Amino acid sequence: MAVDRVHLIAPAGSCRPFLEALGLDTAVQIMDLVQDVLGPSFAVTGDHELIEADEDEDHGGRQDDEHRARDIQMALADDQVVAVVGLRGGAWLTRVLPRIDFGVLDRRTRPIVMHGFSELTPLVNIVGAHPKGIGNYDMSPAFLAYGLRRQARERFCGGEGLRIDPDEWAAKRVCPEFESFIRDVGDMLSGQGSKRRITAHLVRGNLSTPTEVAFVGGNLVVFTTMVGSPFDRIARPTGQWLVLEEINEKPERIDRFLAHLTLAGYWESCGGILLGDFHIKDRPLTAAVVEILDYHLPSDSPIPILVTKNIGHIWPMSPLPLHSPVTIEETDRNVYGVRWPASATRVAGSI
Repeated sequence: MAVDRVHLIAPAGSCRPFLEALGLDTAVQIMDLVQDVLGPSFAVTGDHELIEADEDEDHGGRQDDEHRARDIQMALADDQVVAVVGLRGGAWLTRVLPRIDFGVLDRRTRPIVMHGFSELTPLVNIVGAHPKGIGNYDMSPAFLAYGLRRQARERFCGGEGLRIDPDEWAAKRVCPEFESFIRDVGDMLSGQGSKRRITAHLVRGNLSTPTEVAFVGGNLVVFTTMVGSPFDRIARPTGQWLVLEEINEKPERIDRFLAHLTLAGYWESCGGILLGDFHIKDRPLTAAVVEILDYHLPSDSPIPILVTKNIGHIWPMSPLPLHSPVTIEETDRNVYGVRWPASATRVAGSI
């Protein structure tokens, strides 16, 4: 009997810096590492050339658009592939979407998980909206190097000055945290669920719980590229909640992207908003985004806003299934948990 496959993709920014952070040289080595962590329950595959590819900002970023599209499409079409894991977000992927025939999902007999965030936002939403797809908005692991360094600065670089070297602290943890992340992904695929949980606080409106909702969204800037596109129906939060997060965008630009959603009428049918982490360098912006939203959201029908530190370009980050039912429940005064059954992301052994 064939073993279920987990396919690693690198369709956005270059993974070379991540390979170096792990002390690896080749795609074979990172695939072997993931295989060792997942064990014999899964066979790990990936395209060596794409994982090892460079990027050049002055010359279009990536020169392999057709190759990247074909890799994603082949994985989505293969019934033996039960999960596609994006190693890195970054850039250059959104323009490739028109080259991918997502109709291959219609011919699947088994479900498939698309796992990633940031630049992979459209992929996670598109696959998650399909009856045979599961979209899991969660960290692409190449983000670990940045996320760990930022965590070190926040924890250890206070008013008394630098107490540790953030780069050294992060470098020691990249590999073990990567392995921990892969184990958690394997647990989700096997139906054991994730150990990483989402906790949020209500900052606007009212919310009666427990309540079952479904989320769409992801990275604000990348998500707005879907507005008015052939994927608008998938992105539009009709009766659903929006989850949004962003990194290194000025408040004025965030306002502009939110205005895009306003002009497109996205708030009119939106059930609620979950704001993840917003920051520019070391400056937190989530509170500022809450205030900006007051200029966009309808005043006659207050949309509830939850804020969480567990989603976005932040470490540690927790997963969130998109286009699938999840439950929001108040666990303490003004503290809410977002939960879903472990079976929601189970694909191993599926028929």
